[in-house]
Amino acid sequence: MVASNKLIGEFANFDDRLSSEIRTYGELIKFDKYSTIFDADNTLNWFYIIVSGKVKVYDINFKTNREQTVYMLTKGDMFDVVTLLDNKLHELAIDILEAGEVIKFPINKVREWMHLSITFEQLIYKYVAMQMRNLEELALDLSLLETKERLLKLILKNIESIDKKGVDILSKLSHKEIANLIGTVRHVIDRHLRSLEKDGVIDIEKRKISLKNAKKVLDMLTSL
Repeated sequence: MVASNKLIGEFANFDDRLSSEIRTYGELIKFDKYSTIFDADNTLNWFYIIVSGKVKVYDINFKTNREQTVYMLTKGDMFDVVTLLDNKLHELAIDILEAGEVIKFPINKVREWMHLSITFEQLIYKYVAMQMRNLEELALDLSLLETKERLLKLILKNIESIDKKGVDILSKLSHKEIANLIGTVRHVIDRHLRSLEKDGVIDIEKRKISLKNAKKVLDMLTSL
């Protein structure tokens, strides 16, 4: 049974029988960098809400060794909504970048709750729509924007994540992982980050990127 203060966002807002079932069937689990709880076989049976930590969902081209991060799951994210909706294996690679906690639910119970409660169903679909918008934006950015523009947008999104969720997505990420988020390679990210730091836009200390001048970032995006 999950302690109520561990439930995330709107999952904690149901007042009726559904609220009781969510607390009864949810199980709080710790995961570390070597955990396999998010493997595709497990997501056929279980549905997860991230409480803390960072989980990278990605694909890789083994011929070129290039990676593209599809999702970076952090506090409040759900996994896996694709398997939840179509009941099929969703075979993307998973790496745990930062240990944390997750609430695990039997996936069939989550499907049952979607049928029982329109509000719960809308909660799931709202999250799916958000993921679709994020993927659409990623696809368009990869096609239409230069690397520096994509990096500037990522920095601004990270500030938004800190403000809204208290989650610093970029904290402790290697430059290679940052490159994977925006579809480029490490040495290109190295060059752009050094340039932004030299221009007084950001500070970098121990893998922590701090924004010093948000207005300058917006001006740079406008001028590119």
